[in-house]
Amino acid sequence: MSEDALQYDAIVIGAGHNGLVTAGYLARAGKKVVVLEASSAIGGAARTGEISPDYQVSTGAHLISCLPKKVERDLKLAKHGLVWATRDVATVALDQGGKHVIIPAGGKKDIATLTAHATRDGDAWRRFDAQMKKFISVIGPFLEGPVPEMGPDLPGRVPVTTALRLEKLGPRDLRAFLRFMPSSIARILDATFEGDLVKGALALDATLGHHSGPKTPGTAFSFLYKRALETLGQGTGYPAGGAGALSDALAASAESTGARIRLDSPVAQIIAGAGKVSGVRLEDGTVFEAPLVMSSADPKTTCLDLLGARHFEAPMAKHIGRIRSQGSAAKINLALEGLPTFENFTDREYGGRLLIAPDMATVERSFIAAKRNELTLDPVMEMVIPSYHDPRLAPMGHHVLSIVVPNVPFDVEGGWDARRDEFVKRVIDTIALYAPDVSNKIIAGEILTPPEIEEKLGLKGGHWHQGDMSFDQLLAFRPAPGMANYATPVEGLYLCGAGTHPGGGLTGLPGKYAADTALLKEKIS
Repeated sequence: MSEDALQYDAIVIGAGHNGLVTAGYLARAGKKVVVLEASSAIGGAARTGEISPDYQVSTGAHLISCLPKKVERDLKLAKHGLVWATRDVATVALDQGGKHVIIPAGGKKDIATLTAHATRDGDAWRRFDAQMKKFISVIGPFLEGPVPEMGPDLPGRVPVTTALRLEKLGPRDLRAFLRFMPSSIARILDATFEGDLVKGALALDATLGHHSGPKTPGTAFSFLYKRALETLGQGTGYPAGGAGALSDALAASAESTGARIRLDSPVAQIIAGAGKVSGVRLEDGTVFEAPLVMSSADPKTTCLDLLGARHFEAPMAKHIGRIRSQGSAAKINLALEGLPTFENFTDREYGGRLLIAPDMATVERSFIAAKRNELTLDPVMEMVIPSYHDPRLAPMGHHVLSIVVPNVPFDVEGGWDARRDEFVKRVIDTIALYAPDVSNKIIAGEILTPPEIEEKLGLKGGHWHQGDMSFDQLLAFRPAPGMANYATPVEGLYLCGAGTHPGGGLTGLPGKYAADTALLKEKIS
């Protein structure tokens, strides 16, 4: 390779979906871009793998609910092969007696499943949903672009429209909003609903992907934040071909505008001097030069490992080092010789997002067990059967089952080598309470424990979001005060991964906002 070939306008570290989005936007702006990916495959947590010959499933993330239409349109993802298997996945709270609850997304039929468990919960849902929409009107606009930086002049820079949105709530709703924000989701749900099943499902939604339980203060805000992110998307679903199909389309889009993607290229060092970035060095010693480096690696890895704490003032380096980012979820993928039999299931339920969370106490117990590095006796989980909408994922009549299990310790007592079979058995036995024939239909499977998620998907600590999405690690605090606008103290170095605003999930927004910010700053300077 010639020396000129190693000189670029921009280097993107990591070919996860956010890195690919960043590369796509930079290449569209006319930049000469190279993406350096450590592994032999693109996608990070958004990839599709084979469980067994002819059985394919999303290896990590398995649902997309927050991908904005603008990102999909700007990068021409449909032109580059993105086809949706479904964008209308219902959320179903499973009941052992077959009286499942569909979390309402509109329509009287869904409300009826709530009242089957508690007659007053239909009206309670209408009031709750209306209030959530009012609250989202306040925080939602903060997710539509980079968030204002923390600083002594922040109050003067908060948009006037934000104050007007708060005023528009009225005194009663404003008081409710201020009480809601720091509360636990358990307190909110206990004060709102009667049915255990709906409370369990919403509590799981509020804590899924976070190291917290329903009684943890701030989880009400986590629930609201997730719902606000979803309003930016186009419904919950998954692409034909699994989550990897999204990454493939993003890569094809970036390459069509000139970006180059290089696999098996782990970055060992971000090179900087005199307060400016100048490129990166790979583990094999190869140096790539560029005045702009965009890292989709997590903030700790980027700032402390690849760059070095010496480039930061001590308080900021200390804050970055304290980012909570230890993973607490496992993934199990199963190949099945047929559909498991769930009582009272229709097409909507089989094609839905299935939650096992019978009540809030079960969700809380699983969190407490994980805090103690123990395996809970009653795991909660989120499941989908993607082959129901996308039959190409399995042979005719066969299926794949994708399971995310939260509240799983990274360092389990006794070690994962000794406990993994026990863990899988507990998960399968729990599913069998709802679908008794599931174990008889299993042909093959794979499990990714939190340490294996770290190793195989490139997520340090095994954390899906590169850092907890809790109240003190979001908005202007993500990843750290003074860095919420993606720029680091080193000129030309930006963060563009899930560890930045607005956070995790397959949204592509951190990648887009980081690219927009870098291009705007370059234009101004």
